[in-house]
Amino acid sequence: MSLILEIILYIATGVFYWWWTQNLAFFGLAPDLIFSAALAVAILAGPVRAITWGFALGLYADMLGANMFGGYALTYSLMAYGVYVMKHHFDMDSPFSQVVAALALSWVCMLFYQGLSLVFSRINPLGLKIFLAGPFLNAIAVPVIFQVFYGLKRRTGIL
Repeated sequence: MSLILEIILYIATGVFYWWWTQNLAFFGLAPDLIFSAALAVAILAGPVRAITWGFALGLYADMLGANMFGGYALTYSLMAYGVYVMKHHFDMDSPFSQVVAALALSWVCMLFYQGLSLVFSRINPLGLKIFLAGPFLNAIAVPVIFQVFYGLKRRTGIL
């Protein structure tokens, strides 16, 4: 039953991200809810589940884009592992640490993906507007998504 609920949550996250970016983008900017969900799951779950969710959410982000396939899957998987390592040294349950982690990891993930894209496909997918404003939108979204996922974890036992 837990696996079915996680699949439903994965699909709902993807659909909500797609709907948000299509209908509520402001000047072409929207929080990266896929990144925020991957970070929230990495904070809540164990290492195997967090890396699996990061990979699956990254594949979804790769399917939505027309750039380098597999880049987001690798980026979010590595981010989930990094958060797992950081969880042992920092309290990632507080909103302040989630905001700081979202800011830092947004820029790190963008730069890592940019490097992958330049090395493998010689395409520059990163715009200055997204690089400057995106991490702050993600920092607002991560604590909200964390609370939603934490409530689901307490009620249903998933994640």
